[in-house]
Amino acid sequence: MKHHTDLVHPTHCFCQIPEAELRPWVFKKYVEGRSTIELINSTNGPREKEIISIVATLDLDEEAMLELMGGVDRPTHHIIHCREDIKRMLGLSGDT
Repeated sequence: MKHHTDLVHPTHCFCQIPEAELRPWVFKKYVEGRSTIELINSTNGPREKEIISIVATLDLDEEAMLELMGGVDRPTHHIIHCREDIKRMLGLSGDT
């Protein structure tokens, strides 16, 4: 995984961020096609930077996602399960 100093290592799990806060960044990344670094640089707010970093983990492989989410105070299986739930909720998985 390529490390960027602008990325934030989240301290919150997917399930701890309201859908209303995730959805705008998901739209910008996956619909508008904006890069994670571009989104990170578009805000100075630490919460927004964390949410953008969380959104960026949605398409990472499991190992890279868990590395980035290492500061989240939840078991690994919880984080993996939450990510799948969020992807389904946001329409980013093949499951409907």
